[in-house]
Amino acid sequence: MSILKTIIIYLTRNFYWTKILFSVTILKVFHNFREALLKNILITGGLGFVGQHLVNALVKKNPEYNITILDRIKTDFFNGELNGRPNIKIVSDADITRPDTIDTHFRGIDAVFHAAAMVSFWRRDKKALYNTNINGTENIISLCRKHKVKRLIYVSSTAALGYNNDENNPADEAYRYDWNRAGGCYYMLSKYHAEQKVKEACREGFPAVIANPSTMFGPWDRKIFPLIENLLSGSVPAMLPGGFSIIDVRDTVSALVAMLEKGTPGENHLLVGGNYTYRDMLTTLAGVLNARPPAKTLPKWLGTVIVPPITFLEMISSKQPKLTKEILAPGFKFRYYTCKKAENELGWKAEKTLEETFRDAYEFYKNYAGKEN
Repeated sequence: MSILKTIIIYLTRNFYWTKILFSVTILKVFHNFREALLKNILITGGLGFVGQHLVNALVKKNPEYNITILDRIKTDFFNGELNGRPNIKIVSDADITRPDTIDTHFRGIDAVFHAAAMVSFWRRDKKALYNTNINGTENIISLCRKHKVKRLIYVSSTAALGYNNDENNPADEAYRYDWNRAGGCYYMLSKYHAEQKVKEACREGFPAVIANPSTMFGPWDRKIFPLIENLLSGSVPAMLPGGFSIIDVRDTVSALVAMLEKGTPGENHLLVGGNYTYRDMLTTLAGVLNARPPAKTLPKWLGTVIVPPITFLEMISSKQPKLTKEILAPGFKFRYYTCKKAENELGWKAEKTLEETFRDAYEFYKNYAGKEN
C-alpha cells in the first residue's frame, strides 16, 4: 500500500512532466503505427532526377520500405548501394498513359509518389504533354482509388501556379494566375490542369497532397550540363533580367518524405530554397566553375521586342528550336515564391545553399559528362 501511495504522490507532484512524457510516448507510437501502415510505396518516375533522390531518401528513412518503381527508362541508380536491393522492384517501360499495363503493380500499395511527367517547352509537344501530364495523372488517381491506396503525394511544380511578376512580393499558395495569359505555354498549362484533376478528386474525399517544387538543381541531373559547358567556354552572351525560385533536389525530397504523414490534402505546398535573379544564379555557378559570368544583362523592355519573332519561328519550325516562347518569355519576369506554409505544416526547411547545390552538381558533371545515360 505504501508503494502505491508513493507512486500516486510522485505522479501528482510531477503531473506536468508525466503529461508531457505520456504525450510524447503516444505521438511516437502513432508515428510508428502510421509508418507501418504506409510500408509499401510506389513511385512513378522513380529513376528520374527527383525519383532517384526520393528512393535514396526513403531508404535512409526506413530501410524496410518495400518500394516499387515505375519508369519508362531503364538505368542503374547513381547511388550504387541501391542497385540490387531485394525490397526495391523496378518496372521499366512503364507507361502511365496505358493504365491497363501498370494496374497489377498497384496491388497492395499503401502510398504513391507520382513524380512521372513530361517536360517540354515546345508548343508542338502539346498533345504529348497533355496526354502524359494530365491523362497520366488521371490514370494514377483512378488506379489509386481502385486499389485503395491510402495516400498519394503528387509532385507538381510552381509552373502550375503561374507567377505574379513581383520581385518584392513572392507568390504563395493563395495566388491566382490569369491562365488566359499562358497561350502557347503548354507545359505550364499541362501541369495546371493535371493539378486540377488531383484537387477535384480530393474534393470527393481522395487522400492526396500536392507538392509544388520550384526549379530544381543538384547532383544526378544531366540537364545542367549544357549550361556548365557554355559558362566554361564563355559562350553565354548575356543574362536575362528576371528572376526565379530555386531549390536543391535533396531539399525537395526531404519535404516529399515528410508529406507521407503531413500536409493538407487537396492543397498546394510550395517548396522553395531561395529567390534569385538570373545574375545571382549565373554568378554563383560561374564562381563554382571558376569561370567568368556574362558581363551584360539584357534590358527588360527587350522582351517585348524579341519574344514575338521567337514565337513565330517556334510555330513554323519542324525541329525543336533552342529558344521557345515558354523558355524565353519568363526570363524577363520574376517568378518568386514563398514556402512558409510548407515550413509550418511539414516541419521542414530547405537547408542547401545555392553554392553547395551547384558545387555538388559540378562534381557530378566532372564524373559523368560524356558518359552514356
